[in-house]
Amino acid sequence: MQRMPWRPLAALFALSAFALPASAARPEEAEKISFPSVVCKGSPTVCERLEGRGFLFAKPGQTRAVLISHGSQGIDARMYDYVDALQKEGIAALVLDHWGPRGVGVTHEDYAAAALRGANEFNMSIDSLLAAEMLRARGFAKVGSIGESQGGGAAIMLQQKWAHEVIERNVRRLYQRDFKVQPLDAVVGMYGYCGIRHKLRDGYVGTPFLFITGEKDDETPSRYCERYVPWMNERGGNAAIVVLEGEGHSFDAPYRRTRNNHGPHPAHCDLLVDERGVTNLITGETMPGQNTQVMMAKCTTRGGYHSGWWKDRFIAVPHWTGFFRKHLGP
Repeated sequence: MQRMPWRPLAALFALSAFALPASAARPEEAEKISFPSVVCKGSPTVCERLEGRGFLFAKPGQTRAVLISHGSQGIDARMYDYVDALQKEGIAALVLDHWGPRGVGVTHEDYAAAALRGANEFNMSIDSLLAAEMLRARGFAKVGSIGESQGGGAAIMLQQKWAHEVIERNVRRLYQRDFKVQPLDAVVGMYGYCGIRHKLRDGYVGTPFLFITGEKDDETPSRYCERYVPWMNERGGNAAIVVLEGEGHSFDAPYRRTRNNHGPHPAHCDLLVDERGVTNLITGETMPGQNTQVMMAKCTTRGGYHSGWWKDRFIAVPHWTGFFRKHLGP
């Protein structure tokens, strides 16, 4: 199933049969990269310098690169599957380690506690935009990004104009240099959470953006992202969506689909921020102000969702490689 009412993706690229063996890319084969980044943590939030880190897979002469952002679990085998698919297209890949430099292992045990240490979507977007600056300085003319799960949520943040402004201010202050965010050239967000819409703040750059979600996702429901596409486009975005029939959360994970009976998930959080405050559209409850954290804590539930691959771990690969092929060029 491909639900594409806003932009006919089939006209953008043709899908072909695509299969990959077990990941060939290995971190020990990559160039270990460091770059100046920023961590924003604590309550109240304080932003400080941070050394960002990643693994660069690049061949001589390559001028296109894609940043790879992991989910709540940190770097796992699927990141290197992405590297393999990108290298097959002649595209360099930088696997970002968002959690390691922040002293975090995983975030899905307690998202709120992890965020206090700087392990959240906003901080992931800081790493990505500063890593992109570094790659451009090294001669890569086109830079894209792909993120899965929590990295898919960060993909949305990458497009937010308000986030760009905050990042610019902090980089200038902390590094005492001029800095202006240069938007990425193409962004893919896979099975990320799309359940917060901020009417008073949301505004997006026009980077080509592709959501890829699973029809049966009961952790970060695809219906939220389907609705987010027109929301985003009405506010300056350039988004489209593919919904994969029968697939659920983490449809390309290196493990079979399984039921999680313990982990927190936001499927019951459908939040709208407007002049009235923060409303959960599922329950109708409204809280004053614009801070979504209290409502998120209230509506986040534990267990009862599924994740992992079902029939074909690589079902989404032709969608996102074709997208990058179109928007990053040959």
